[in-house]
Amino acid sequence: MIGKPITARSFGGCIRYIVDKPEAKILFAEGLRMQNATTLTNDFNLKRKMRQELGKAVGHLVLSCSKEDLPKLTDEVMLEHAKEYMHKMGIRDTQHVVVHHHDRLHPHLHVVYNRVGNKGLRSPIRIITHSILKPAGSLL
Repeated sequence: MIGKPITARSFGGCIRYIVDKPEAKILFAEGLRMQNATTLTNDFNLKRKMRQELGKAVGHLVLSCSKEDLPKLTDEVMLEHAKEYMHKMGIRDTQHVVVHHHDRLHPHLHVVYNRVGNKGLRSPIRIITHSILKPAGSLL
């Protein structure tokens, strides 16, 4: 699994991009209503108000797997890997949504999280090196 962390300023643009694609499937959400892009954005922005000085409150991870692993990657397995990745990055106690996309040849997830945590604390931005990730061949 390869992870690519991104930060941004707008929850609306990011959420519309990951949720409004026809092939997008929301696998999990924490602290958010999963009705549609508008309710997700509103919930993220409500929590964001706790730290208005934080310019880039949007955390966005793209987690990509090898296409060779596709037959073994159920939604449940991919969600478990996303949760493990978030844990290793120190992303805890905050709103997040995990969305599976099928628009590329390789399986991948988008994780959007609020860098403003549930207690108003800022979530870290960490770059994970290969040393703590499983190689693509040993993903499962």
